Amino acid sequence: MKRSRLSTEGGHGVRHQRGRAWPAVLALGAAVLLGGAPAVAAPPYRVFMVLHRAGAEADQGFKDYLLSSGLEVEFTVRNIEGDDKRLPAIVQEIRAQRPDLIYAQSSIVTQGIVGQLGAVDPTRHITDIPVVFALVSDPIGTGLTTALESSGRNLTGAVHVASLPVQLKAMQSFMPLKRLGLAYNPSEQPQRIMYERLSALATQAGIELVAVDPLGPDGKPDPERLPAMMEELAARKPDLVYLPPVNFFAPHSKLLMDEALRRGLPTFCAIEVQLEAGGLMGLVAPFYNVGSLAGYKAVQILRDRRPPAEIPIETLSRFSFEVNMPTAHALGIYPPMHILRYARMRER
Repeated sequence: MKRSRLSTEGGHGVRHQRGRAWPAVLALGAAVLLGGAPAVAAPPYRVFMVLHRAGAEADQGFKDYLLSSGLEVEFTVRNIEGDDKRLPAIVQEIRAQRPDLIYAQSSIVTQGIVGQLGAVDPTRHITDIPVVFALVSDPIGTGLTTALESSGRNLTGAVHVASLPVQLKAMQSFMPLKRLGLAYNPSEQPQRIMYERLSALATQAGIELVAVDPLGPDGKPDPERLPAMMEELAARKPDLVYLPPVNFFAPHSKLLMDEALRRGLPTFCAIEVQLEAGGLMGLVAPFYNVGSLAGYKAVQILRDRRPPAEIPIETLSRFSFEVNMPTAHALGIYPPMHILRYARMRER
């Protein structure tokens, strides 16, 4: 009989909705789940989940995939609530518990657990327990690996965003771009890397990149600065505003999208939550399916005994170009006919 256990900190819990795992399982082509594979006759696998923030659908997709695969799993969940200063204590807890596998949500969490290449310290980082990440947008740029085919160490995972060149082409397919706005958080290393890459791509394409951020005088992002940030961006009159996957922006997505809409700024979103909050369009992957892909890799490690270094880091095979029609109506900006042939139209 399958069982699941959940240990939580700070009152955070995640429901086990096993039925929801099947669409993602089928999409990943895991036919073994359909063939009545025998249950794993082993003690419960202990999986330690470290979250950047609670509530991401990727976490549920990860758990559902493991449980639907016939594994008996005991989950321990810790949430840093956006504060990376909590990671050293969590690493020590992981070292004491010796789980079978670690799930890391976000680039910052993953960096804190395994360390960046060239700066790995066995006294501060986990080097001998498999780690599977989700919601890491650029594992190479953030120093987690030099190649997606193999990390060369105790790490693999699922990337949740399309590459910057692909996203830029998607923007240009919607409208001509002469000036591209960018709202980002330069206090996060992945965001600084993203800015440098996007700046180079924009220069090559003859696009002027204008960037704003919500940093206060102390160099930290301040949610109270978000309206002023969008006002500054509107004053620079971009054709389109790109909103990358920023950890700080996630809990403020509705405010950010409302401020953009109030100023008549069309937005291109990198993640689904931004579209749900009212962004105009984006090339996105469902977080739940990203978590399922991470779960698929975890099953390969736990059940099939494959070393993480043998399992490639991947994105989903498909991203969806989506247009938020209520926002399009409000802005008076509509997708061109060729996009209507393949884009998904959100009606609410």
